[in-house]
Amino acid sequence: MRRGWTIIEMTCVIAILTLLVSILLPGLRHTNREAMHLHTGSNLRQLARAATLFSVERSGMFPPGLLHGLNNDAQSGDVRAWDWWKRPDGTVQPGPVWALTDTTDPRGILQCPLAQDQHAGWNGDPVTGYNYNVAFIAAEAASPWTAQPGMGAWDLVIEKPNLGGLGWLTRAQCRRAGTTALFGLGGRLGGVNKFMRSPVNIGGMETAYAGGQAFPDGVTHVAWVDGHIARRRHPFRGQLWDDLPNWMTSQLEWPRNGFLSDDARAYDPR
Repeated sequence: MRRGWTIIEMTCVIAILTLLVSILLPGLRHTNREAMHLHTGSNLRQLARAATLFSVERSGMFPPGLLHGLNNDAQSGDVRAWDWWKRPDGTVQPGPVWALTDTTDPRGILQCPLAQDQHAGWNGDPVTGYNYNVAFIAAEAASPWTAQPGMGAWDLVIEKPNLGGLGWLTRAQCRRAGTTALFGLGGRLGGVNKFMRSPVNIGGMETAYAGGQAFPDGVTHVAWVDGHIARRRHPFRGQLWDDLPNWMTSQLEWPRNGFLSDDARAYDPR
């Protein structure tokens, strides 16, 4: 005759299973997070490669970070960021970088798996999770409200104070390609950002402190100008931190986010 399980035996089995689950779950979570970090590094590698291909086709110029309007009409209502292009009717399509990647779906590259639940915080765009070095390298345009009839998008490109009046840098001007950030994980108070700033961003420190890097799990990922990918574990506050008002520095939400250096060393490739 088959004997059933006793209450003591059932209790022991449940206790053993509970113990095994408690041991295995942290390991599974760690494995899952590490897979997300590896995916992030792969995405950044493709973004750096795409930006390099773009520069080869355009005399060394990297993809623009932000343009308003069309090339022949700055007042068209288009907002063309490096990752997403918002049309005047509100529809959003991929920006100039994704077409040079190895995917037919830009969300596979332009959405960081570590930032899926974050708020983009800019112009209603989909969350990218990565940011792009517009502090020194990529062109960035002023508001279209400054445009005059007959002006095109490139007529609004800002002459960067960080560059002594230049609007952007070409690849040939990036002499420190192996130590200058091109793309990274965007991080700011309450969400992410898509425009990478230097902690000594001339012309707008409040902008700088909303343009730092995210350090999920205490680590950030960086795609350098030469294409290699690396992890960094130390979020810098910026050398001006102690002299700036709290309302400004709080935009960084340090140490959850931070800079890659205290000065412009990790951002200026000259």
